[in-house]
Amino acid sequence: MITRVPEYFEQFQCLAGACPDSCCGQWAIVVDDAAKERYLSVDGPLGNRIRNALTQLDGETCMVLENGRCPLLTEDGLCSIVLEKGEAFLSTTCHTHPRFTEIYGNLSETMLSISCPEAARLLMTQEAPLQFLTTVNEQPPEPTDLDPQLFSLVLESRNLAMALVQDRSRPLSDRLALLLVFARRLDRRLHRPKAARRLLQAFADSDLQDRILKGLRRSHKEPAYPGFLRTLMENMEHLSPDFPSLLSSLGAVSLRSVGLEQLTVYYLFRWWLKAGCSGYLWRQAAACVVSVLTVSALSTPTGSELEAARLYSKEVEHSEDNLTLLRRRMDRISLTRLVRCLEVSHAI
Repeated sequence: MITRVPEYFEQFQCLAGACPDSCCGQWAIVVDDAAKERYLSVDGPLGNRIRNALTQLDGETCMVLENGRCPLLTEDGLCSIVLEKGEAFLSTTCHTHPRFTEIYGNLSETMLSISCPEAARLLMTQEAPLQFLTTVNEQPPEPTDLDPQLFSLVLESRNLAMALVQDRSRPLSDRLALLLVFARRLDRRLHRPKAARRLLQAFADSDLQDRILKGLRRSHKEPAYPGFLRTLMENMEHLSPDFPSLLSSLGAVSLRSVGLEQLTVYYLFRWWLKAGCSGYLWRQAAACVVSVLTVSALSTPTGSELEAARLYSKEVEHSEDNLTLLRRRMDRISLTRLVRCLEVSHAI
């Protein structure tokens, strides 16, 4: 099995009681069957607290929240189960969060969800271009029905997409515009491997990139966050009570920070390879750019890009309904319409 993680992966340490927004709140905490069996075997006061907290929700065993907090938390924000039984005793959800893993046959990729304040800090404060560490172990590959030729093409194309986004010789708005053009053209060639590979080879040429940028119609000032994207966000399921009010106070879109570059790479790492399963590459790329635009606009009411990215992650990345809505709505958004949300470079 090939495994891949961001280079800062091992730096992550849970802030526990010092966390400003604990993952033990706001969400129903799913308890897997093995953990449920362990939990029900606990005696004494802790066992009683655990049994009182367990409930069935949509066919799954969950912890009932009390006033927005897991009832197993102590007053100083520490987990009673960890304190008495150790971290290994936890359910899979609690033990692995904020790590999430996607497995594609013999490839396993793990990222830290930026809904976690510490994971968001590690990502958004990186100054150097984000890199990933790849290792190989003896674990057998997972069964898969992926088309190997299609998946290989999508994987190779993600390398180019990340290279486009991390080319700091261009403003980020230019890089996102090129990413969108590349994704749209590749989306139409995904099932024609020879044509797709010719595109990959051609698109690596900087002169071609310059010609593409000169032909695009974009804003000549920091664009306002577009109304059609605001409507999309308003129609989502709101997991954070403050999110609707934040949408009413969005600022202009400004794409000038290294943090937003890192955020784009984060979303490319999370979502691009899903096109190897579905074939819908435009959906993934457009969702990446829309997410970055939204985080930029949210930084005005939230006070920082880091906080905006974290809140957006909680709203969108942790809701399958919201993710599905986001991706499907991308089919209705043309390349031209989305590129016009990006500020034109003064060098073009």
